Amino acid sequence: MKTIMHTLKIHTSPTTVYEALTTDKGLAGWWSEKVWIENGTGGIVRFTFEDEFNPQMRVTELAQDRIVRWQCTGGHDRWQDSKLSFALEEQEGETQLHFVQDYPKDVPDTMYGTYNFNWGYYLNSLKLFCEKGKGTPFSPPE
Repeated sequence: MKTIMHTLKIHTSPTTVYEALTTDKGLAGWWSEKVWIENGTGGIVRFTFEDEFNPQMRVTELAQDRIVRWQCTGGHDRWQDSKLSFALEEQEGETQLHFVQDYPKDVPDTMYGTYNFNWGYYLNSLKLFCEKGKGTPFSPPE
């Protein structure tokens, strides 16, 4: 099993980061511009990218301003059943974000490297969105 982990400081409150992880406007501002969200624990979040990569996540845990957890339920075979966690920790008015994605299936090293690189890119997009109001989300073809 492989795990991706990233930790970064976001120069804003955990409330701002939490909203970017739990609302359609927030998610569209940093990951994919096309997102459909069913709010609350147990809800489904669907992201549109392209080709065979359109992950569908079930929200498995929410704790206001502290934790967002998803489990991939469809939209990309290699991510199926993977668990994603965004843990937020307030530090002097800013947010320390700890991101983890656990893969229950074996992922080839080349794919794992691509996923790890892409998460770095999109977590930086999350940081930009939360700090400056504009991230660098994927823009799906029409």
